[in-house]
Amino acid sequence: MDRIAPTAPPPELQIRAPQLDAEKGPAATAAERRFAEHIAASQGRVLPDDVHVQLDAESQRFVAILTDSNTEETLRRYPSESQLAYSRAVMAYLRALNGPQK
Repeated sequence: MDRIAPTAPPPELQIRAPQLDAEKGPAATAAERRFAEHIAASQGRVLPDDVHVQLDAESQRFVAILTDSNTEETLRRYPSESQLAYSRAVMAYLRALNGPQK
């Protein structure tokens, strides 16, 4: 059975990041980088070389970090730092409810 490769949309329908005339701030730079990563990942050009899985002790959750071995750049991280912060807060609340462990 042959595989059917997805076709790319015509150039006029492809999504492009908006260009701003003003100087870019850190949020705009981060958004552009995230958008470029998303487009590259959707086109299958970004393949992580390294996957590290570790346990976050405070939140009691595993964290998977995908990195590019050539540039040592983090490509993806799951869960995000904001999700971990929420989990840490929940765990701290549960520990406070249960009181000190003996």
